[in-house]
Amino acid sequence: MMVTLLGTAGAIAEQRPDGESAPAVPDELIEQRVAELDDERFAVRERAKAALLEIGKPAVDSLLKAAKSDSPERRIRARELVEAIRFRSLSGRFQALGDQAEEDLDVEHGMWVVALILDPDLEKKTITARLDAMAAAIRKEIGNAKPASLPPAKFMEIFTGVLKEDFGLRGDEATYHHPDNSSVHRVMERKKGLPILLSEIAVAVGRRLEVPIVGLGIPGRYMFKYDGAQAPEGQIKEDIIVDPFGGWVEVSPAQLAQAIAGFDPRTDLLPSPRRVTLVRMLNNLRSDAFEQRQFRLAEAVGAYQLLLNPHGFGLP
Repeated sequence: MMVTLLGTAGAIAEQRPDGESAPAVPDELIEQRVAELDDERFAVRERAKAALLEIGKPAVDSLLKAAKSDSPERRIRARELVEAIRFRSLSGRFQALGDQAEEDLDVEHGMWVVALILDPDLEKKTITARLDAMAAAIRKEIGNAKPASLPPAKFMEIFTGVLKEDFGLRGDEATYHHPDNSSVHRVMERKKGLPILLSEIAVAVGRRLEVPIVGLGIPGRYMFKYDGAQAPEGQIKEDIIVDPFGGWVEVSPAQLAQAIAGFDPRTDLLPSPRRVTLVRMLNNLRSDAFEQRQFRLAEAVGAYQLLLNPHGFGLP
């Protein structure tokens, strides 16, 4: 089932660019089609399957109930249809991201879309509210001053301290290769994750505070920095690089050059391009799905990567 869906990802997304389903269908018709999934007649079963796929998201609740049916035929087909409908919806979202120009991409929105892979019913406001709460806690710690008015070193001391101590965010060393670490929702719930998610959470919070925090696509260990080039007038124009996975510690270019083979400060300390950042998140999720032998998940993520970045721009 998934192989067929992945092969038609582009067509599906093109038909439904917003990832939404067809016009409203009466509940009675949905229930009738679900009941027909284990009909003795092959043609009836196929008609029901096609109709429910066309109905899309409004049929998911009924299909989830059918996925617990005593009928093996109905149970299996219902599960396959839920997977297919969710794949189609997400394909549309990734296609929409793929169609955007680099300067129009919103990494925070993209992180929510990536999180939908593991939690299809996750509402964007859940992510937004948590990031807002982090920013509010930092503002409270700072007091009446504007965050950008603080000396960068002082701001970063407060900023990293709140994210590390108050919100408990840390690197997941014990289960590094678990797919949960690539979901911003699950990272914030579990308070641990991969370097790129921890860093981009910091970037999203920094944006709320109007402070120039940017992600760094350093090979093997994504980090973030206070971007001295964007520092407000009157502030020291120096970078402050932070390794959140390594305990939210400040690191220097010299330390990075010593620890990371092939590190080049001329390129690796530039802000990570938005599309590359999102594709790197998907790369991690796909790799970890393979590591956990979740092959259907890995295959689906590969299809989403192609939709997000069909030409491979900016990637090795």
